[in-house]
Amino acid sequence: MKNLVPKTARAQIVRACAIGVALVAATACGDKAANARAAADSDLARDLALASSQPAAQPTFQDTTVAPTPTPAKRVEQAPPAPVRTHTAKQPKRQTPRPVVQTPAPQPVQTPFVMAPTPPPAPAEAPAPAPASIGAGSGFALTSGSKVCTSTNLPGDKLVATVNEAVTGANGAVIPAGSSVVLEVASVSPGDNGQNAQITFRVRSVVVNDKTYNVAAEVTPLTPLEKTKVAGDPNADRNKVIGGAIAGALIGQILGHNTKGTVIGAAAGAATGAAAARAGQKWEGCLPAGAAMKLTLSSALVL
Repeated sequence: MKNLVPKTARAQIVRACAIGVALVAATACGDKAANARAAADSDLARDLALASSQPAAQPTFQDTTVAPTPTPAKRVEQAPPAPVRTHTAKQPKRQTPRPVVQTPAPQPVQTPFVMAPTPPPAPAEAPAPAPASIGAGSGFALTSGSKVCTSTNLPGDKLVATVNEAVTGANGAVIPAGSSVVLEVASVSPGDNGQNAQITFRVRSVVVNDKTYNVAAEVTPLTPLEKTKVAGDPNADRNKVIGGAIAGALIGQILGHNTKGTVIGAAAGAATGAAAARAGQKWEGCLPAGAAMKLTLSSALVL
């Protein structure tokens, strides 16, 4: 009885069962996509058409078992498994973020290192201009402005002389003509009755353009001193002559006891009186006003 059903029929039955199972699975999966159901229905219709087109084999009764002629089994086309639709979560719509333009942080500006140029060497200081000056040893002529005598002037007395001609020196130094030179009496010597009288001077200052300069210099009178009689009492000299004559006359009278002796004595007495009068006279040496003098600088006069 096992062999009553042909293998072909069994294959068809198996195939039908498989199709049934597929239909049940397709029916159970109600949430599958429409395209999957359409594909399954198409496969089922095709399989049923194939099954109905095959004639059923009539069974034969024989004493011996006759093996049916094997027919090549038709290759059962297995339907591809229905795609299993898996429920996937709906992916959120991804929004492409807008590119954020990042402003680069400002970079610190580096000041380029620039070497300071080497300063040029400082120019040498110009030498100070040389001062205007009259050199040492320079001499110039003066004229005395007042009379100076040995009997009336004392050391320390002042007098003023004037420069006769302009004196020029270095760097534009000039002492104009007529400039004043202040002199001082250094010493006086009356001498013997006016003979060999001397007066020395020293230079105190030079006045140039109303500006006074102290100066070291020597000054020498070029005009000799004049001998001058010191004025005294004229009656005193006369009395001396008369007294001498009287005294001589008396002496002659006494000695000669006559007129001749008296006259001779009187004459001798007068001469003696005159000599006595002369001996009592005083003389002085004087440098007159307007006398020539010479000034010589001992050191430079800086103007």
